[in-house]
Amino acid sequence: MPLTFDMPLEKLREYQGRNPRPADFDAFWDGSLAEMRAIDPQVELTPAEFQAPYADCFHMYFTGVGGARVYAKLLRPKQAPQPGPAIVMFHGYSGSSGDWVDKLPYVAAGYTVAALDCRGQGGLSEDAGGVKGWTLRGHIVRGLDHAPDK
Repeated sequence: MPLTFDMPLEKLREYQGRNPRPADFDAFWDGSLAEMRAIDPQVELTPAEFQAPYADCFHMYFTGVGGARVYAKLLRPKQAPQPGPAIVMFHGYSGSSGDWVDKLPYVAAGYTVAALDCRGQGGLSEDAGGVKGWTLRGHIVRGLDHAPDK
């Protein structure tokens, strides 16, 4: 079946979307990056109950924006070169970091894997957006009445 597009390929190569760039785009990202650089991440690595013959598996926590503790499953190949290639996994809306075994093929191929629990969506990460615990059902509407940083 041939691919069809709603505009010529030449125009698609130049297309930049329909929404205008917000006037405060640069200020928002400059402020957000400055906030991140000022954070002491306080990284914690604890060996996980789950292990594999060719992988070292850890529960990893670090401090993120707003002081929230963020959780990730961290898997490293045994005798891995330091530094080496890595994959960072972010789940979809309402997901989680998933099962340890799902990451093992990447580790077997020589990659370190960090699979995060995105904040407030039911995993082990905190959401420091003014409430504690799971905030999954509020993410869709939270930005309607709040400043861009929320």
